[in-house]
Amino acid sequence: MTWNRKTPLRQKTPMKRGAPMRQRSGMKAAGKRMPSRRAKPRATKTMYRNPGLLALAKGMPCKIRVPGVCCGDRRTVVACHSNQSRHGKAGWLKAHDWATAWGCRACHAYIDQNTTGATYEEKVALWEAGFEATRLSLIVMGLWPLEAEIGYLSLYGESP
Repeated sequence: MTWNRKTPLRQKTPMKRGAPMRQRSGMKAAGKRMPSRRAKPRATKTMYRNPGLLALAKGMPCKIRVPGVCCGDRRTVVACHSNQSRHGKAGWLKAHDWATAWGCRACHAYIDQNTTGATYEEKVALWEAGFEATRLSLIVMGLWPLEAEIGYLSLYGESP
């Protein structure tokens, strides 16, 4: 079969121009606005985000300190978000930025990705201890934001 480039493409059936759209059952007459799929829009989750609070972790000591795992390298310390739903974690959504603990790369990987060794409850206990140490360090430095304390108190109640 040879192709002749000089011939235009031909459509077998002509397109219908200006034909009205078919209406689904229960729709209003043509020309009216179609209703949205949801009667009410979904409520969006309001998350506390504070990049400055996360940046404070850089160069700080590891507060999670998993025994036998912690490398103690201050150059790799980051703010490790909680993996608990009570801190706002849900699917692809990270927890609130106030729910972070300073952790080195080894401790962070252990808490987030380790599937052998510790149970979920043990990891939660290690993260919670690191979170409390991180929060207290920020309070002592005078860098714990009021909004973060409000989020903390709403979940944990009165501070000790």
